[in-house]
Amino acid sequence: MTAVQKRLVNAYATLVMGKRMTIEDVPNTEWELLNGTNTTLRTEVEMEVATREIAILG
Repeated sequence: MTAVQKRLVNAYATLVMGKRMTIEDVPNTEWELLNGTNTTLRTEVEMEVATREIAILG
C-alpha cells in the first residue's frame, strides 16, 4: 500500500470509529497493492478498524 493509500485508510477508519460515517459510506474503490494483489478501500478500512479494536481490547 502506498503512503497516500495508507493515509486515506487511516482517515476513513477514524471517521468510521468516530461514528461520523458508516462503513457502507466508504467508497468501494478497487486498488492494486504493491505486492500485486487487488483489494478495495472499504476492505482495507474494515481491516484497520478491526486492528484498532483488537489493540484497544488486547
